[in-house]
Parts: sequence; structure tokens; C-alpha cells
Amino acid sequence: MSIAIALSGGGTRAAVFHLGVLNRLAQAGILEGVSRLSTVSGGSIAAALVFCQNNHQWPTSAQYLERVFPDLQKLLTSIDLFSASAVLASPRQWRYLLNNRARLIVNLLEKRWGILGDLRSLPQSPLWLINTTCVETGKNWRFAAGDMGDWKFGHHYAPPFSIAEAVAASAAVPYVIGALKLRMPEDKWYEIDPATDQPRRQISRLFETVALWDGGAYENLGLEPLYKQDRGMIGCEHVIVSDASAPLRLGRGDSPFAILKGKLSSPRLFDIAADQIRSLRSRMFVQALKTKAASGAIIRLGNSVRDIDLQSGRSRDVADYARFQVDAESALALNYPTDLSRMTSEQFNRIARHGFEVADATLCHFCPQLAPQSMTW
Repeated sequence: MSIAIALSGGGTRAAVFHLGVLNRLAQAGILEGVSRLSTVSGGSIAAALVFCQNNHQWPTSAQYLERVFPDLQKLLTSIDLFSASAVLASPRQWRYLLNNRARLIVNLLEKRWGILGDLRSLPQSPLWLINTTCVETGKNWRFAAGDMGDWKFGHHYAPPFSIAEAVAASAAVPYVIGALKLRMPEDKWYEIDPATDQPRRQISRLFETVALWDGGAYENLGLEPLYKQDRGMIGCEHVIVSDASAPLRLGRGDSPFAILKGKLSSPRLFDIAADQIRSLRSRMFVQALKTKAASGAIIRLGNSVRDIDLQSGRSRDVADYARFQVDAESALALNYPTDLSRMTSEQFNRIARHGFEVADATLCHFCPQLAPQSMTW
């Protein structure tokens, strides 16, 4: 059995939700079946933490439960990444605040959260695809252990960048953090066939440098590298999408000064466009699941177990719901801000447990091949 996992953007909220989803997959003993991993922003941070906490290897289910998850719980409840206090505590980084905040994120990922090593230190399996958006081409630029680029710019098969650089580019929220600018290698670029992702011929470099924005500017789910309508599922038998995107709230959005409180608030029009893209991608994949063109599930932040039961037509005894978070806890998880600050232990447990329980209810209902029996947190 080969499983592909897409981890959406959404800052620390998304990272912790995804860690809870992975906890449920580990409880089922199926992390060993993960063949592809596609991540955006907060999802890229979660994956980087998992790999770096496990010596740049994808953990077994036992390793994840016994060591990786507890260690990351301790890290994310004790150390801020990007907040006023974190930046003030790193005076050497102040020079990046005005015009190079994405480079600041690179340095903080390395120094504060231990995301170290180069892309080429990552394993070939599972294939981890880190999604960003190339400003120059407007396409989905991806980093992997032995590959980087997009179909318009071309691909290069020896990326000279660090894991932290790729993750920071994936999380570089437009106008808030801003694009990460990287100097590209001069030669060995290849045109690829978009239908097969295989190289066709060697080509010249388009630009000396590229500016890379948040992968969510292109598509916040990270689904495209795993499923396409014309190709079906790519390199896997099942696709699990963990969607911890923030809801589009009513109103005019946050003040531009919200970043001073650590909130990663992008412009309102960007949020509207991103919400529509995510909705279209979700509906496309759900339709594929209904018609059996794909196998898997979308695990959504904010759905309570009761919500999922209503969607699937399942009936439980009222007393059964006492084993799960109450609906209000799901709402609190959904409304946690998109930021890169540490959580309290209570907040971490709420969001991670929410990810676990939503994954359990969703997979048991819609993809029982992966989770035949319900489990509790």
C-alpha cells in the first residue's frame, strides 16, 4: 500500500493539526506506507520538523509516537519562531526586518527550531515536495531532495539550497513576510514534459535570481503534485489531504499592522482568491472520490466528529460523543490565528487532538482501508 499525503498551509495552527493527523496514521501503523509528501507553508514546517527531529529520515510509526511527536510538542510549546519577542531576542537578525523578512525566517528556522541540513540530505523515499510560487513565472515551484523548479522555468537536479530556505520560501506569505530571493545555478537546467515530469532537453537559465512566495499563493492544499484530473493519482494508491486552512472571515480583513502581533495576515483580495482556489481544488478531488477515480479523503480543520457523522450518515449513541472533543473545541481550533508563535500546552493539545479525531472519523467513514477501526486520543 502506497499513501500520498498533502499538508496544507496555515502557520503553526496547521503544523500542529498535521502532527495530530500523522499521530492517527501512526496509531494505525501506516506511516511506513507513505511514498509521497506534498506540503505548503505550515505543512512544510511540520514536515521539516518531523524529518529534522528524526535525523533527516521519515519516521516509522513507532518512532513517531515514542519520540518525534512528544519532542515536537515540547518544542512548539516552548519556543517562538516568528514573533516580536523572538525577533527582539535575536538582534543580529534585525537588519532583515525591513526588506528581507523571508531571510529572517530562514535563520530563525535554523537557530530556534533546529531545521538544519541541505535538501540533498533528505531521503529519496518518501519523496517530499515542498511547494512555493515563483513570482517570475507565476507557476508552482517545487523543491525536493534531488530536484527543483517549475515547468515554465525548467528543472534542476542538484538544488544547492538548505531545507530551511525551501521551507521559508514555502511559508513566505505575500506582502507580510515577502518573497525569498534565491540565486539560481547557471547551467544544467532541463525542460520537462508537464504530462510526465520527465526531462526533454537541456535549456538555458531564464533568470539569474527568482523570488519565491508562499505556496498558498498558487494552491494552499498541496494537492496538485499528488492528483490531477487528466492523470489521476500520481505515485500512490491513496491520497490523504490534511486541510488546516483558515476560514475566510466576514469583514475587511486584519490591519496591515497585525504582523506586529505575529499574525500572518495577507491582503483581503489575496485571501479571497486563495479561498476560491482551495474550494475548487477540494470540489474536484471530492468528485473524484465519489466517482472512484481516486481513493483517499480530505481531513478538514473545524469539522467535529458529529459534523463528519452527519456528512456520512453514521449514527452513534449520544454517550459515544463523550469520548471526543465537544463541538466548541473544534471551533476554537478553527479560529486559532495563522502565526508562527509558540502555543500553550492547552492550545497544542486541543489542535493536535482535533487533527487526530477528525482524521479518525474521516478515514473510518470514507477510507476504511486505511483506518478500519476507530481509535481515541
